[in-house]
Amino acid sequence: PNSTCMDFTLSLRDVLAWARFIVTVIINNAKMTIWSAYLHGASLMHLDGLGLGTSLSQEELKATKRLAKQFLLKQIPSSEHSESTIGFFEDGYELMQPFMKIENSFGVTPFCIPLGPEKKSNCSDFKFNATTTGMNLRRILRAMQISKPILLEGSPGVGKTSLISALAEASGHRLTRINLSEQTDISDLMGSDLPMPASSNECSGSEFMWCDGIFLKAIKDGHWVLLDELNLASQAVLEGLNSCLDHRSNIFIPELGKTFQCPSTFRIFAAQNPMAQGGGRK
Repeated sequence: PNSTCMDFTLSLRDVLAWARFIVTVIINNAKMTIWSAYLHGASLMHLDGLGLGTSLSQEELKATKRLAKQFLLKQIPSSEHSESTIGFFEDGYELMQPFMKIENSFGVTPFCIPLGPEKKSNCSDFKFNATTTGMNLRRILRAMQISKPILLEGSPGVGKTSLISALAEASGHRLTRINLSEQTDISDLMGSDLPMPASSNECSGSEFMWCDGIFLKAIKDGHWVLLDELNLASQAVLEGLNSCLDHRSNIFIPELGKTFQCPSTFRIFAAQNPMAQGGGRK
């Protein structure tokens, strides 16, 4: 009854997401075995975010994760341990493996992402192989194996935004950062009709024309988007983003009467502070 695991239960949605990760990785990554995908799927869907929104201490979380990983390891054949556990335990040796570009992809064994069209600038001042940075980046690369939004939660100033920015720069993708607040409106993200100079020589003054918002423009261009301070966004903004965040992966703009499908290169990241931190903000 006093176990720290009592409040952690798996929903049907969690299990389906786990199964989806296994199937996707097995199809797209020839280096992965089904047992390796099984272990990494559990880490991605359940263990990486263990304790979010709770008051558990770091010691309790580490102990819970260690017990969970030991339990998972017992589920696979002993003959598969050496191949299937690469990157699973996140120990010192694994974190020393360098990130690199391999055949139009960027990452580290066993997970890589395709390179984007942007030219890589000099970002040597960002150390990917620092212990905590390397561990978090490996988790992000693992999460990017499936087309789902990725939420990063951590204390202010720990490097959530800079990590995504450095990853986008190193992998050749353009990142659009959107800083949310209680005053952010859905029209700021998607667009609205704004007064513009009249296009006709016969008409003086101005007329209203549709102008894409920063989020809609990123969808059209297939860029990455980072929604910073997600916990400060209003309920109306979150509901407006729902169709982009779930399985539909599209957005309907009523003013245009059009539905815009999110392209494969489009990725959504979000960052927020824990509930107990952030200077009293929501």
